[in-house]
Amino acid sequence: MQTNLKLIAWRIEEYYRKTRIPVWVFDQNSNLIFTNFTTSAILNIMEDMLQKAKTFRISHSIEGSYLDLDNPYEMYYTFNSDGGKHQFFTVIIGPIMNLKPSGNMWSDFSFGRNLFVEQKRILSNALPVISKEEFLLQITEFFKEVLEQNPPRFNIAPGKEEYHESEISGSSSKIAVFDEPSSQDEQCSYEEYCKLVDLYTVFVVNGSVYKLHSLFDDEGKMEVLFPNKASYQDCVIRAIELLTIAKLSSIENGNDKKYCQARFERQMQQLKACRSYSKILSVLTKGTLEFARSSNKINTHVSNNYSPMTNKCIKRIVEKMPEKLTLDDLAGELHISAKYLSALFNKETGMSITDFMHNIRIEEAKRLLKNTDLSYLEISNHLNFCSQSYFNNLFKKKEGMTPKEYRENLNVVSR
Repeated sequence: MQTNLKLIAWRIEEYYRKTRIPVWVFDQNSNLIFTNFTTSAILNIMEDMLQKAKTFRISHSIEGSYLDLDNPYEMYYTFNSDGGKHQFFTVIIGPIMNLKPSGNMWSDFSFGRNLFVEQKRILSNALPVISKEEFLLQITEFFKEVLEQNPPRFNIAPGKEEYHESEISGSSSKIAVFDEPSSQDEQCSYEEYCKLVDLYTVFVVNGSVYKLHSLFDDEGKMEVLFPNKASYQDCVIRAIELLTIAKLSSIENGNDKKYCQARFERQMQQLKACRSYSKILSVLTKGTLEFARSSNKINTHVSNNYSPMTNKCIKRIVEKMPEKLTLDDLAGELHISAKYLSALFNKETGMSITDFMHNIRIEEAKRLLKNTDLSYLEISNHLNFCSQSYFNNLFKKKEGMTPKEYRENLNVVSR
C-alpha cells in the first residue's frame, strides 16, 4: 500500500459495496485511520478490531500476514503493508461469518459477546456470510483490484475437504484428448494433463472455488491445459472438454441434470462467440465457478451425520430451488414413501421438509434483495411463493423484518 491511502480509499469502499466485507486500516500507532464499515454497528466491534491489530503486530514482522480460521464461525485476514516514508499499516479484512449468527452463538465469537440484543441484530445483518473458499477468493480479488498487488498464496493445512496436487496421482482423466503418446516428452505431457484434470474435477466436486481460481491464475498450469493458445479453435475445444467434466462432476455430486445442462448450453453459446484465448479462459473460469459454487451450496447443507437418503433429499431441494416441490414429488424421485421420508428428515435435521424449503427460499430472497433491483413481487414470483403477502409474512417470521425493511437496511449499510 505504498500509494497514499486516500487514493485507494474509494476502491476499498467500492469493494464493500460489492462484497459487504469490512476492511480496517490502522497506522503504526494503532490509530484507526480508515474503514469501509460505516454502519451503526461500527462502534460495537471497533475496539475488538483494534485489539486484533495490536495482537497481530506483536506476533508478526512488518511484512507479516495471518489467515485466521481458528474460530469455526468467523474468519479474518490480517497483514502489514508498507506505506512508504518509514510508515506501515496494519490491515484487517473481516470479520466474515461462516454462518448467520444467532442468539445462542454470540458467546462463541471473539467479538460482540457483551452487546445488547438490538446491537447484535444490527451487527448480524451487517456482516456477510460466505464460505471459506469464497473468503479466500475475495482476499485474492482485494489484492488485485484494490491494492493492485499480487495476491497471497495460501498454504492451508489439509483437511478432508482440502486436496493438493501430490494427492491426486496415478489416475486417468475422464476425457482423454491426446493421441497415444509416441515419445517420452509426450508421455510426460499426457500425464501432467491428466493430473491437472483430476485436480480440476476434485475442486469442482468439492466446491473449491478459491482453488479453482488459483488453478486458472497459474500460467504454468494453463500452458499444460492450453498448449496452443494461438488457435482459438483449439482453445474452445479444450474449454468445452473441461466444462463437460465440470458438468458431469456436478451431476455426480447430486446436482440436477436439467439445470446443469441448461447452464452448460449457455456457456457453450458464450464460447462460440469467443475469438481469443483470454475471452475463452474468462468464460471457462466463470462457468467452472458456477458449477463449483452449486456444489459448494449443496455441500453446506448436507452432513455426514445424515443418512444417504436425507442428503439425497437435501440435494434435490437445493438444486431444484425455486421450482415448486411437494413431499410426494421428493418421495417419488427417491422411490420411498412420503411418510417415511418426512419422519426421517425431521428426525435427522430437526426440521420439517417444508421448513427447510422455506429457509432455502428465504436465503435466496435475501441474495436477490441484496444483489438485484427486482421488485418484491418479482422476487416473490421468481421463488414461486403463492402470493406476495405470504412471501412478506414468511420473510418477517424468519428474519424479524419485511423484505422492504431488509433492503432498506442494506442500503443504509452501504452508504
